[in-house]
Amino acid sequence: MHRGLAVALFLAACTGVALAAGYDDFSRGVNANNRGDADAAISAFTAALAAGDLAPGYVPNAHFGRARAYLQKDKCAEALSDLDEVIKLKADNADAYLLRGAANACLKKPDAALADFNAAIGLRPSAALYEALARFQWNYGFFPQAAENYAQAVELAVKDNPRRPHLVLWYAMSADRAGTLDQVKFAAEMSKLDIDDWPAPLLDLYRGKTTADKVYREAASRDAQAATNQKCEADFYIGEWQLARKNEAAGKPLLQQAVSECPHNFVEYFAAQVELKRLP
Repeated sequence: MHRGLAVALFLAACTGVALAAGYDDFSRGVNANNRGDADAAISAFTAALAAGDLAPGYVPNAHFGRARAYLQKDKCAEALSDLDEVIKLKADNADAYLLRGAANACLKKPDAALADFNAAIGLRPSAALYEALARFQWNYGFFPQAAENYAQAVELAVKDNPRRPHLVLWYAMSADRAGTLDQVKFAAEMSKLDIDDWPAPLLDLYRGKTTADKVYREAASRDAQAATNQKCEADFYIGEWQLARKNEAAGKPLLQQAVSECPHNFVEYFAAQVELKRLP
């Protein structure tokens, strides 16, 4: 059993109902977040914080859990308020800075968001945090900076998980949009990957080793579900490849297809929407 949970249960047993109300509501909030029920999570964490008997160690976690739920509902100001409280109580919480960066980005405060992402990385450098910072920069069209941070993410990720081809693909795509794609460096990153299937054709496209038509043929060669998902990815990444070559007439329809066809939990679905908003 997790030590913190064991201590909380022990204290609850010793003090009767002293911790029961707040802790029970806290547990309901955690479970609600885990199943994606933001409304239930907000209600439960609010009750836990209002009970007045929640153990002090759980208070920042309750604010953090409620902030996650608020962001899921696009209640960005409310999330920011909770995350300010988390950081006031626990200034070394890298996850809180990362989530507050997302809240500030949601509120169209890019400078504050960037400061939060950098603070998170300063506390706990990791591939995931560099990737989050790079994705934020890509969303705002800062392609050179995004490429640099994707490269940092790749360097950290491949040490632990060599199958991160999409991370290398985002590096290549960002650098291509910035006009700074170094094929020697790209080839070196490719050599670290343990990959011989999808999305290898897309990586080969950015290396100049294949054509868009061949990528689509590769995407369609899998089973039906895989082919559908790979067609979605091909539309997005080939659309971006066309934009890097100043071919908006070819790229924009592909991004529109990605929005229309991609599963809504795919990063390519959201990224295509961001890109389309940038285009005339």
